[in-house]
Amino acid sequence: MVHNQMSFLYQDKNLVLLSLETANTEPRSHLALHSDIYMKNISFAGIANYIKTFQDERVANATFHTFYFALLEVPLQMIVALLLLMFMLRNTKLHKLLRTVFYLPYVCSMTAVSIMWSMLLNTHYGMLPYLLGKIGITMPNMLSSTTWAMPTVIFVTVWKGFGYTLTILSAAALGVSESLYEAAEIDGATGLQKFFYVTIPGIRDTIGFCVVTTLIMALQVFDQIYVMTGGGPQYATETLVGYIYNRGFQTAPYDLGYASAIAVYLFCMIAIITVILRKYAFPQGGDET
Repeated sequence: MVHNQMSFLYQDKNLVLLSLETANTEPRSHLALHSDIYMKNISFAGIANYIKTFQDERVANATFHTFYFALLEVPLQMIVALLLLMFMLRNTKLHKLLRTVFYLPYVCSMTAVSIMWSMLLNTHYGMLPYLLGKIGITMPNMLSSTTWAMPTVIFVTVWKGFGYTLTILSAAALGVSESLYEAAEIDGATGLQKFFYVTIPGIRDTIGFCVVTTLIMALQVFDQIYVMTGGGPQYATETLVGYIYNRGFQTAPYDLGYASAIAVYLFCMIAIITVILRKYAFPQGGDET
């Protein structure tokens, strides 16, 4: 199944790109100029906000956590989807039911899912700590721990999103020619060998599509972190989009010029990574059937 060439360079609605960095006529420092959310008394700021971006320790911290999230969430989501696909290659009624069940969390709002998991994990009234306590296991406060907060958010994101990836991969796998499986079976291939040497090559372009689009969304992670941790504890889960929102709309003085500079910084990273992946890791026009 060959996908048409398409652009994956898009930005989340949270990353509002202003035309050029704007500023208040009364700058607060010699490096950064500011503009408030009402866009009054603005003037051209040049590259001051970009310079500040590369000097800001919180930008570096947010960049680290953004990649930490993406480099764990994307492979985990792909692995879970591929493992389930291995056992769901047939279009039976059971497999159709399972695909529907796994897809259901994806159609739910990320905000609703995040609230649900926050309640389930709450150590005061959450169901999971309560059930574990019944068997003598004390569950730590996952979302208040600098060690466990980000892995918990990653788990919730994978839980919500793997059904979408599984659905896309299943559709591609069902399009692989049955004659290829029959030929492999004649040659004595096992079920596992047929999956790795027939199915995987047959859906290579689709895997590339899923990896790239999932990675783009992961680099723009915001909703679940904002709801579950708010970027804490101690900025341990603060990502670039969260910091953009914080500087532009949440913490006074509202510095839209600087927030926009960080958004451009994030956009450039996503664009470069996307081009590299599409050109070298998952080039179009492979041998997919």
